[in-house]
Amino acid sequence: MRLLLDTQVMLWWLLDDPRLTASTRDLIRSHDCLVSVASVWEVAIKHRLGKLPVPPTLFRDHSLQAGASLLPVLDSHAIETSLLPAVHEDPFDRLMIAQARLEGLMAVSADRHWPRYDVSLHRA
Repeated sequence: MRLLLDTQVMLWWLLDDPRLTASTRDLIRSHDCLVSVASVWEVAIKHRLGKLPVPPTLFRDHSLQAGASLLPVLDSHAIETSLLPAVHEDPFDRLMIAQARLEGLMAVSADRHWPRYDVSLHRA
């Protein structure tokens, strides 16, 4: 099983944030993890707006150093977002949910909206 880590979960993992549960830490340690290029883009935007102190290059580099692989955004992922119900309007989350669905990944997220989608999910 491969895991697609939500941006927030990856940040918590990198920062050793106590909000990341022990079961989620164990899951991440024992499986192949992916970080979407959409997460790098999300971090870049939030960093530029002053909402996140972590620069996107640092986020990407530390994610790779922690053993995660980058998942590129494909046209099929973008198209899949149009098929998702309008539960969540965050475009980054919608794209990652679409990626998890199409690539057969288990998503890992603490976001309250993700359980309402038809996606394999571990709640962080």
